[in-house]
Amino acid sequence: MIYVNTEKINKFKKIGNDYYVIADFDHTLTTSKSTASMGIIPKFLGGECLKQRLALYEHYRPLELDYSIEAGRKQKIMKEWATKSFTLLSKFIKSKEMIKDSLKEANLCLKDGTKEFLKEMYEKDIPVIIMSAGVGNIIEEFLKENNCLYKNIYIVSNFFEFSDGKVYLDINNIIATSNKEYSRIPKEVQDKIKDRKGSLLLGDLIEDLKMQKKENLEKTLTIGFLDENIEDGLERYNKNFDIVLTNNSDFNDINNVFNIN
Repeated sequence: MIYVNTEKINKFKKIGNDYYVIADFDHTLTTSKSTASMGIIPKFLGGECLKQRLALYEHYRPLELDYSIEAGRKQKIMKEWATKSFTLLSKFIKSKEMIKDSLKEANLCLKDGTKEFLKEMYEKDIPVIIMSAGVGNIIEEFLKENNCLYKNIYIVSNFFEFSDGKVYLDINNIIATSNKEYSRIPKEVQDKIKDRKGSLLLGDLIEDLKMQKKENLEKTLTIGFLDENIEDGLERYNKNFDIVLTNNSDFNDINNVFNIN
């Protein structure tokens, strides 16, 4: 089901192609049933890695979806989750090949219509910034395998680096849902989008709205995917997003709004 702010959509359409896209990855570009990029390696490895990952997920995921928690406290909780999760992964990830191998049987699928949407953005030369608190290496490799890592796509996420047989990650500078903000976008990418008249923002959490500056939200068309706790969350999502898609809606609904085939 789709809920729309028709007035905002019509206003957005008037700027033509002079906009850019900021999108979350997990459960925004991918289906709600897909494994999050953070969970791909643990599922591949199994054993102790998976056991610890599931324990973290089962504890922190309900807190992530709980909007009754005071914002400042919730930010700390989400940063804590991210720190523990990446500390765990750092112990088990050994090579780039492991990341590629983990994707071979991963439950990771793009929403229907996502490929068409990304292709359209490429053909119209519209910058697409994928901002994720997940694992950037997984996202990058997955898009490559699906033939949709176009040159107009910029991934802002947490990347493991590999050198001399060792794995590196700046654990003190990780992107979590608590700090996934516009300021995280590299300056050279900000320079490419600063003169555009508007933006399109897509996410599955209300916190994803922080991917855009507050002062730019007026000229941003915001789209929220709501596939969990729909009854409790619908009113809140409708207040925060211009378009809300529920019940596992996909990009075909968005493509229909923008006449993308």
